[in-house]
Amino acid sequence: MAETAQSTEAPEHPARPLPPYVPRLAFAGGLVLTGVVLIMTVGVNRPGGEPPPPPPQPQPALAVPDQRPQPGVATPRAGLAAPPDRPTVSDAAELETWANRVAAKTRLSATDLSAYGRAEMWLRRQKPGCHLSWATLAGISHVEAAQGRPGPITLDPGVWAKHSARARSDGKQPDPKDLDDAAFTTARYLCAAGDDVATPEGWWKSMRTFDPAVPYAQEVFSAADAYADASVAP
Repeated sequence: MAETAQSTEAPEHPARPLPPYVPRLAFAGGLVLTGVVLIMTVGVNRPGGEPPPPPPQPQPALAVPDQRPQPGVATPRAGLAAPPDRPTVSDAAELETWANRVAAKTRLSATDLSAYGRAEMWLRRQKPGCHLSWATLAGISHVEAAQGRPGPITLDPGVWAKHSARARSDGKQPDPKDLDDAAFTTARYLCAAGDDVATPEGWWKSMRTFDPAVPYAQEVFSAADAYADASVAP
């Protein structure tokens, strides 16, 4: 009687079905991954494949022609006049509007222009015959910066002690490192002799008092004239 051969293969077991939550977890994970990819790519590629625009570049400084006028022959042109000084009413809003307008044309800082404009306003009331323009103060500051001076407008300590004044009515002491105070004190110094700086003789006399070097006054003249001309350009 023949013996029946026994199989050595392991019995087959049917595959167990996946738990019902596994497909849902895989789908959710795919959504999360897609969201991360979208977040990382937002702002990198713009519609149409165009790269994002470059950041705006700062405007270059206004070109200042080297005029080198002879002393006493001419004065810088008059710039856009600062607002009228109103002693009993705040003029901050008008000054800010004026400074922003002139800044757009001259490429100077609106903050600096506020200091120059305020000095012109105050001197217009304190020394009405001087006719000092903010443009001359801007020209002095331009030359001081070009020469690497440490302060906004550098004044001799003796001059500062005699002519310094606070540019704000806050009761504090004048600060030579504060551009508002430095500009106002410089304006007072330029107008101290009582000359009319709107005339060639008066402007050159006041500038030679500020700095006796003719080349210095010529550089101030060139910068002041350029800023004044730009401020009234259409």
